[in-house]
Amino acid sequence: MIPAEFGSTPWGRAWVRIAGATAAAGPNALLPKARSLARNHAVELTTAPGRIEARVTASGTAYPVHIDVPIWSQQTQAEVRLLLEKSVAEQPGLIAGDLSDTFETELRQKGIAIAAGLDELGAECVCRSRKRPCVHVLATLYALSQLIDERPSLAVELRGGATEAVAPPPGWVTLTALDAAAFYGD
Repeated sequence: MIPAEFGSTPWGRAWVRIAGATAAAGPNALLPKARSLARNHAVELTTAPGRIEARVTASGTAYPVHIDVPIWSQQTQAEVRLLLEKSVAEQPGLIAGDLSDTFETELRQKGIAIAAGLDELGAECVCRSRKRPCVHVLATLYALSQLIDERPSLAVELRGGATEAVAPPPGWVTLTALDAAAFYGD
């Protein structure tokens, strides 16, 4: 079986579902183009709690995309924090940025949505397409799902949840902390 290119974890899959939501009239014809843009690295994005900023380059033109993501309420954030602490205690080997699939299941069982629905997102793109969401917003969501698959804690951080409970294991050294020249010698 070939692994999923987008949404290979339940964390990324939550965002793929909203990008791929279909209308009653049928499938969205923009999705293949949006996946192609994300697959071919045409999307540069940055994230912050409640905000996704992207620059999508299509046909030689760069389109800025801004997506506002609703932040969880204080009560939901507190509940997420408790569930996260429990999850980390049960699985101490998680590396920074990783979250367990059981934590995602617990959130779902509590009715806490990882990804906001398309109707909840405040998405803006300067393109002249009449179709909303446009291909650039959809490409941004697909690229976001890839980032979330690589670092699931981003899904929680986007909704305003803190993930400091997931710390690197003792003795863990990030690659950026190493000096390549000194590591391999002269």
